[in-house]
Amino acid sequence: MTAITSGEIVFARPSLRDKITRPLTIFFRSLRHNRAGLIGFIGLVIYAIWVLIGPIFVPFDSTVRLDELAAPLGSRDQLLVRSADASAYTSLASLAGKTVGIVTKTGNSETIAAYANTFKVDSTTWSSGNGITKALAKLENGDIDALVIFSEQVKANVTGVSDYANLTVSNAQLGKPHLLGTDTQGRDIFSHIINGGTSLILTAVLAGFFSTIIAVLLGSIAALVGGVVDTLLTAFANFVLTIPAFPLLIVLAALIQLSNFVVLALLIAALAWPVLMRAVRSQVLSLRERDYVEAAVALDLGLPHIVLREILPNMMSFIAINFIFAVTSAMYQQVGLVFLGLAPINDYTWGVMLYFGRTRGTLFSADSAAMVLAPVIAIAMFQVCMVLFARSLEETFDPRLRSAR
Repeated sequence: MTAITSGEIVFARPSLRDKITRPLTIFFRSLRHNRAGLIGFIGLVIYAIWVLIGPIFVPFDSTVRLDELAAPLGSRDQLLVRSADASAYTSLASLAGKTVGIVTKTGNSETIAAYANTFKVDSTTWSSGNGITKALAKLENGDIDALVIFSEQVKANVTGVSDYANLTVSNAQLGKPHLLGTDTQGRDIFSHIINGGTSLILTAVLAGFFSTIIAVLLGSIAALVGGVVDTLLTAFANFVLTIPAFPLLIVLAALIQLSNFVVLALLIAALAWPVLMRAVRSQVLSLRERDYVEAAVALDLGLPHIVLREILPNMMSFIAINFIFAVTSAMYQQVGLVFLGLAPINDYTWGVMLYFGRTRGTLFSADSAAMVLAPVIAIAMFQVCMVLFARSLEETFDPRLRSAR
């Protein structure tokens, strides 16, 4: 800090570092005593790491695997052999010099890729699924020594079927598991959950930011300028409030070309600002009676200075909390539009997963339930973290809430 001396009084001017660290110290100290808020904050940090760093380590799975369609949790490739060879052939390495079968257009080729020079690969054409039974017959007849096959195909074609009673699984954990199963194209749902949140959350945050900026600017101008400007802005906000927001959003989304997430965020924000604008107007009407605001007006410091330097800092807690709720509302509206097919589905988000879950019938299949449940849980947990964090901000900024605990 820099000391400024005036007579016998010494003033300490805070440094830039103090201006940054002091509010953060106070915030984290308050957050430490609010367990719900701390949980929400940690959850949001996890989501931030999830959507920003997760895609780097878990790439989006776009490979279609015909034998892994809508597979349940934990599904993976398995090693199928004749019962007499079950103890000898327990891994791909143990099949050196032998013949291992796969069915083309499936995920098995990825599993055996590292062993391509270790054994001979016998490929059977998929042929609309008939290749599975042909490959099983080859193994049963001794034409191949082992078969790399997906677990769902083992359950469907081998378990309890007398024609293949001589076949058994020697390694049930051959390939890496699909933790959340696969979708209707055999793609790993876990990779979609990791990669599908970035665009959805970014759009919701942008929509919340745009609506908050619009509300703060219009509310402040209406309260400070007053007169005809106040009347017109308030009347316009009241008019927008009378219109059902989501039905209108559906109509606008159908008429406007939603080419990217910024356009979608602006569209959502255009209908989400009136409630906060009225609240900001009321706050500013109260704050403008304060001495420091009247002094700024008397000194003719200008409207931008009064709004940005005198009024806005005293409303930051109120604005921050409403911004969080604006983000949660924007996410629900965005998912609703995607679910109805009125928003872009070229970017594979959690909302798009729900859309395909509805259009491809996974809602009626227990094995593919993860395709719908996984994004629903991811969205719901994000909303819970946001609400808990908003509650912690209320207690941080309002001493009366802290004292009531």
